[in-house]
Amino acid sequence: MPPKRTNQSKLPRKKAKVSGIISGISRAAPGDVDMGSMIPETGSPSVHSSVHLKFSSIYDQEMDKEVDQVPRMENKSLDISGPIVASHSPILASTNVASSNAISVTTFCHFCTDICSPPHQYECVQCGAIVCEQFKPRSSGCIYLGTVNVGKDGFHCPVCSRTGEGKEVPLRYLYIGFGRRKKAKLAWPMAMINLSLESMKDDYLATTVTLEAQNHYRSRLDNLFVSSLRMRGAAHIMESKKLAPGVEFLHRNTAAGFPPNTFVIVDTHSDEFTGMLQHTGGHTGGTSTSIKEILMAYLGEEYMNASREASIAARTDRTVRKTVNGKTPWSDQTARCRGGWRGVFMVSCGPAIRVSHHFEEVRAMVHKDQVDFVLAFGGSGTLPSTVSSTVRSLLLEIGVFGETDVWTALCNVLASSNDLLDYTTAVLVYSTTSNGERVVKCRQIGKDIPGVRAFGYEFKSCATPGCQPTAADLRVFNSDSKIHLRCLKCKWRSASVSTNQDNQHFKKIDKTNSPNLFWHYYPASSSLQNFFVEQTIGQKDVEAAASHQKGRGKKGVDKKGKGKQREVSANIKEDAEMSFHGPEDRSTMDMDE
Repeated sequence: MPPKRTNQSKLPRKKAKVSGIISGISRAAPGDVDMGSMIPETGSPSVHSSVHLKFSSIYDQEMDKEVDQVPRMENKSLDISGPIVASHSPILASTNVASSNAISVTTFCHFCTDICSPPHQYECVQCGAIVCEQFKPRSSGCIYLGTVNVGKDGFHCPVCSRTGEGKEVPLRYLYIGFGRRKKAKLAWPMAMINLSLESMKDDYLATTVTLEAQNHYRSRLDNLFVSSLRMRGAAHIMESKKLAPGVEFLHRNTAAGFPPNTFVIVDTHSDEFTGMLQHTGGHTGGTSTSIKEILMAYLGEEYMNASREASIAARTDRTVRKTVNGKTPWSDQTARCRGGWRGVFMVSCGPAIRVSHHFEEVRAMVHKDQVDFVLAFGGSGTLPSTVSSTVRSLLLEIGVFGETDVWTALCNVLASSNDLLDYTTAVLVYSTTSNGERVVKCRQIGKDIPGVRAFGYEFKSCATPGCQPTAADLRVFNSDSKIHLRCLKCKWRSASVSTNQDNQHFKKIDKTNSPNLFWHYYPASSSLQNFFVEQTIGQKDVEAAASHQKGRGKKGVDKKGKGKQREVSANIKEDAEMSFHGPEDRSTMDMDE
């Protein structure tokens, strides 16, 4: 008997879950999702091509070809009018929703970061913190419904109630929230550009970061602009035209007093010899250039100028906000603090930031005020799945939660989750203002791993003359809180250094939560590279000085009686001086002594 046929159209179709996509696991029906592969299919040009990566300029491509002859990818706009659901395609091309003239950044509770609105929200008169109240029985909220028995002009948040005057008095309301940590969330306008190589079909990094951003902006999706651009041969002009809605997005929000934050996530390969970033071809062949030229070509001058105008508008904002009591709020909600940030996240399979001339290009971009910070990774190999959590966490800390110091934000992110530092290091190039001048700082964060890396750095210096060990020849040995190196080539052993405290080169980013994470200035100086060598030489000098001092002390007592003879001679000399001075002078001399 043949099997019974069922109507497939009536069966519920399986959908991918957001949590599954973020974790890299797709739970979908067979044939619904094609995650793609970094290995090109058989018969692709990259497989049969034997051309190696070569350094070239994007503008050196054949410009005499017609634009219509270049294969163009469809730019499908994401429908976000309804609730956010996981897309069956891993590529989120763009988010472009026409927004109304009125800009709203939504009010969120500073304790649970949930949306709140009057009359079920209260503002602390002391620090300006927003606390939400249940809008109906058993609903979400930090304050139990109907328990507030104080006017809004006398309301204090749970933190101020326990730190100010009358901290022993019970709260004037029933607080049912789970946490006491304050975090100021806002749906501030943000533009995010995913720039990836076309041969990288999976787009894991762009997908996870985009889904995370859309989750935080689900109440105000018109404040979020997302666009995904593909890097391929002679396509930069066509791809940059896709950012025309983004330019309008930047101008409109800047004119409304909400200068957007702009972030660019670059995901591509890196040439192991030149350190340049690949912008054409597959993983076995293509051309590469610097990060600066890639950004200028694919983003376009108009978009770069619009982001710069937003940054200037944020810096020149002079809005001042005060609490009901006339004090400064605990969190700055003005455009000067929340808007105008420009960041670049540079993710590549190789450590492009470790090549000197490419690093200078990155530092020049920050110094010339083209971007505010660049986050890169210094490991020999970096996978998007390894660093995606750090990338999206830092992006949201600055763009959504309003962290004003990018260095502090990165330290907090890595202190809470630093598994990626088992395989790579984080390099941050950022700008600060000192005495009205723009100062560029470069720092690297590494993880001290017993037996693998000392202070999170790979040392290659040996104290033996003529010995030139590799990183594999220098082994790390730990003993309690002490650490030292040994060279397998010449059997040299360094002095032991304590890891419980900071030293002249390595500083802890968080002594309590992450005592094994250290930062140092980047690029590493010669003194830092020879840190264990100098410590060993210094220890030997101290030991030699102590031995010399100890030897001088032993000469005072000789087995042959020379010490006794010196003692008799000293007594004779003292008696002679006493007879010379006389009894009156002797009494004076004893008193002085």
